[in-house]
Amino acid sequence: MTTILRPLSTSELLDRTFHLYKSNFLVFLGIAAIPQVGVFALRLADALWARQIIVTRGVRIAVLYLAGFVAIEICHAATVNAVSDLHLGRGSNIWSAYASAKNSLLRVIGITLVAFALPFVLGVLVGVVAVVITVGLMVGLGLRDGTGTGPWIGLIAVFLILVAGPLFSINWWIRWSLVVPVTVLEGGGLRTSMRRSSRLTEGRRWRLVVIYLLVFGLTWIVVILLQTPFYSMVRWRSFLQPASISKVAVVVAAISNFVSQSLVSPLLTIACTLIYYDERVRREGFDLQLMMSPFEKVPPPAADVPLIS
Repeated sequence: MTTILRPLSTSELLDRTFHLYKSNFLVFLGIAAIPQVGVFALRLADALWARQIIVTRGVRIAVLYLAGFVAIEICHAATVNAVSDLHLGRGSNIWSAYASAKNSLLRVIGITLVAFALPFVLGVLVGVVAVVITVGLMVGLGLRDGTGTGPWIGLIAVFLILVAGPLFSINWWIRWSLVVPVTVLEGGGLRTSMRRSSRLTEGRRWRLVVIYLLVFGLTWIVVILLQTPFYSMVRWRSFLQPASISKVAVVVAAISNFVSQSLVSPLLTIACTLIYYDERVRREGFDLQLMMSPFEKVPPPAADVPLIS
């Protein structure tokens, strides 16, 4: 079936996201589940043997988080290819999605790490700088004598850290939110993908915020529901004393994490890929390019976009 490309409203983008996911459920489930198998194995190893091999709990947690991040990005790269083929009217399956994504996996992992870690670090710095400037101005204007901070300055500092920093980070996350589709489908490097994503999202970032909030909200609802069996097995005291959590509870947590990640992780990537194509249709006449190049898998980006990696 050939998809008729045209600009989509926010509601149409969401409808198309869930329609693609529902219509190709087994494909997206398989794409997401394959890399999660490795994470599941690590979690089981952590429950059964790793506590004897790696005594430091912090190291074990870092390894699990790193494995989870890599698994999700591998899933994202393959999902982008599957969504691209399906959205453009071509068939797709698990193996073709991974075959198309294999050359971009390392690039996706590296670019995503920078694109989402850098705003976080800079956001923390912005919050700290805002606090220092605020306190300095207060002292300079004689509002405080400089001998203490006081509860009211503490409240202002907390407010700046919780507001100024996150707002700065969110702004850049939204700017760079299309780096994975850009990297996978256009083959750009770090700077190219970031600039390209920033250009494609310019002027319509509030729409991205709305879509992300809705998809994130639904994702977390599903995750919480699927991980309820784990939390029902663990008392509050166990959260304060993690070593007291039984191996059975950890195994249940590994299973619920595997199921929840396999089910919900494709949703946001599907939405991002559809937004990528929607912005290309709006800004570059991608639908016309596609009509003129029916045998080209993905037309190159607009000529005025620099391709300096």
